[in-house]
Amino acid sequence: MQQLPLLLEHRRLLGREDFLVSPCNVEAVEWIDLYPDWNNNLAVVILGEKSSGKTHLSWLFSEKTGAKVYDSKEIADELFSDIVPMNSSLVVENIDEIIGNFELEETLFHIINYAMECNTKLLLTTEKVFSSLDFKILDLKTRLQSFPVANIYSPDDEFLKALLVKQFLERDIIVAPDVIEYIIKHIPRDTVSVSFIVEQADLLSFEEKRRITIPFIKKIIEKIEK
Repeated sequence: MQQLPLLLEHRRLLGREDFLVSPCNVEAVEWIDLYPDWNNNLAVVILGEKSSGKTHLSWLFSEKTGAKVYDSKEIADELFSDIVPMNSSLVVENIDEIIGNFELEETLFHIINYAMECNTKLLLTTEKVFSSLDFKILDLKTRLQSFPVANIYSPDDEFLKALLVKQFLERDIIVAPDVIEYIIKHIPRDTVSVSFIVEQADLLSFEEKRRITIPFIKKIIEKIEK
């Protein structure tokens, strides 16, 4: 009988010392460091692809300011007046995921307006630019487009190498430098691919009770490409 892998939740390294600052994300980091001096801006939007570090930045902002962090789909569960604190800060993540849902757009619009009344700063995150989304409430689109956007750009190889090492360490796995180099040369240059290859390597190394070597990684990449 084949043994099923025991899927344990890996520990996430979310402290400031664990965040990888590079030219691709320094713009977003600087906005968090500048808080609360946001030049009279009510909100800042962090724009980046999946697994680019938006959530890590959200939690660093929360750690610095005491802000509560909401996923956009959670905001329908409470009154907007209960979500927004007075004279403080708030994070709403993945707001692109609720665009097209009138009720959730309306709640987000109320949150933004109420935050202005309460003198509360907002950190918002999105994977997609607002101009590409089909808004039901055009006033919300206009309001969101008025906020400064901190881009997380496509990562360079050095950043991806560091991210690989970090994500393996989150699973208590130490991988040799030559393996890291091999992975970078043979996968797409994006953070989603890094996360996927780490997840697959962790799972298969557990299943097969093998070390993570270049031949082992080559086997995984060949499976992915089929």
